[in-house]
Amino acid sequence: MAIIPQMKLFERNEIQTLGDLERLRLVLDSMPDEELMRTLERRRGKGRDDDPVRAVWNAILAGTLFRHDTVEKLRRELMRNGQLREMCGFRVRCHHHGCTRGF
Repeated sequence: MAIIPQMKLFERNEIQTLGDLERLRLVLDSMPDEELMRTLERRRGKGRDDDPVRAVWNAILAGTLFRHDTVEKLRRELMRNGQLREMCGFRVRCHHHGCTRGF
């Protein structure tokens, strides 16, 4: 059986020294999700567009990364943290309950 060594993109201690938003930027920039986003945007079509598909997806990734164990905790963090809202791609304050309900 052959052993295939894996290359490390980042050392663990390098990632741990980054701030939360820097780690999120790293995840968002390296996530291979473009095909998924195009598919979801196409399926939404001319339907209701309160929140962009990409912004909601980015928020879900952020919630996972920051270990928010409920959508409500993630939503409260989005309401509280303007930089996070902007990084996720929300244009205005995420104020309604359905902000992340569709996922």
